[in-house]
Amino acid sequence: MTTNGSVTTARRERFASGAQVRLELSDGDWVSVRQELSYGQQRRLAAAGLTGIDQAAASGERLKVDLAAYDIERLVLWVLDWSLVDADGDHVVVSREAIEALHPDTAQEINGALDAHIEAQEGKAVPAPTGGPRPRATSPSARRSAGAGTP
Repeated sequence: MTTNGSVTTARRERFASGAQVRLELSDGDWVSVRQELSYGQQRRLAAAGLTGIDQAAASGERLKVDLAAYDIERLVLWVLDWSLVDADGDHVVVSREAIEALHPDTAQEINGALDAHIEAQEGKAVPAPTGGPRPRATSPSARRSAGAGTP
């Protein structure tokens, strides 16, 4: 409440935060990820694995999905930095090529930490101005990891 008696409410953020969050990994390593994805990043990620429509499907059209492309794009969009080093002990800069070269166990560990981060962000969902929950993504097929605010 202000000094003149009017009630003030916190303004709802209309743009995605550019903040980074550091997630701890095993062996003292860490990965720095976006606090949240922007709308454009969410949409690019949602479309990343789509390869076309299977018109030969008997029960109508079905989307063709490349899960490998989706999983790689997910890390490309979310991961900003990490403490990972190569066999010579030199820091490896985050890039699509570096992400594609990760050992599968390391990629799985990063994905697990990212999943926990996204779930924590979804738990902090800001109520809409009416007091109801913030709207979710319009596509029920979007995976939880497609970004903040998706089912």
